[in-house]
Amino acid sequence: MARGNKAQNELESKMLILKQLEGVYKTSTDLDQRKRVAREIRSVKRSISNLQSILSLQQKYGLTQVQYEIEGDEAFKLLSRILVAKFINDSRDTEMDALVSYVDFYEKNYLPVLSEYYIKLDYNNSMKRDVYYPRYMELKKMLNEYMYEVEVQIREEFTSIAVHKDKSLVYKLRQQYLLGLDKYYRDLRAFLDELLGDHASGGSSVLNPLDFVSMSEFEVDRKVDGYTVINALIELQTFSNEIIRFLAIPNM
Repeated sequence: MARGNKAQNELESKMLILKQLEGVYKTSTDLDQRKRVAREIRSVKRSISNLQSILSLQQKYGLTQVQYEIEGDEAFKLLSRILVAKFINDSRDTEMDALVSYVDFYEKNYLPVLSEYYIKLDYNNSMKRDVYYPRYMELKKMLNEYMYEVEVQIREEFTSIAVHKDKSLVYKLRQQYLLGLDKYYRDLRAFLDELLGDHASGGSSVLNPLDFVSMSEFEVDRKVDGYTVINALIELQTFSNEIIRFLAIPNM
C-alpha cells in the first residue's frame, strides 16, 4: 500500500501546532504562560527546521520515505541521549547497565507526567492510566531482588556462598524482569496509541491536550516541562517504542 511522505505530513502537523502556539502567545496576558509558550515555539521551530532539512535531502538525492526510514531504523533518538551508568558496582552486564539507566530516566522524567496532576483524562481512561504507577513499582521490586542476587555473586566476601548458590536464580530473575518490562511498555504503548488515535480523530479522551506541562518545583528532572500535554504523550509513546526495540523480545 502506498504511503504518504511521513516527513511532509509531520511538517504540516508541526506548522499547524506552531500557528496555534503563536495564537496563544499573542492573546495570552499571563506572563508565565507566555514564557512556556515561547519555549514551546522555539522547540517546534527547531523540529520544523529539521524536517525541512530531511525533505531537502530527499529531494536532492531522490530518496523515498521508505528508504530514508530504513537507513535510520536503528537510531534511538531518545535513548541515545540518556547517560548510561553501571547499575551496580563492578557490573559486567552492559545491556543491564543501559536498560536500568533508561528505566531510571523514565521514572524521573516521564512517570510523574502520567498523573492526573498533569494529564486530564476521561473517567474510563483515568482508571486505565492509574495502573501504571503501581505496576512500575512492582517492576522496581523485581529489579532490586535481581540486583541483590548479582551483588551476592560478585562480592569477594560472599564468594564461598555464591559457589554453592544456584546461579540459575540470577538468570531467572533477570529474564523475569526483562519480560516484565516488555509487557509493561507494550501495554503502555497500546494505551498511548488509543489516546493519541482518539485525539487525532477529534475525540475527547484527553481533556487538556493543548495545556502546557508545568512541572512541579519538587520534580528533580523536567524533560517535558513546557511541552503541550499531547506532545508529552507523543514523546512518551516514542520512548516506549524505543525501549521495546531495545529489549528485542518477540511478541508472543
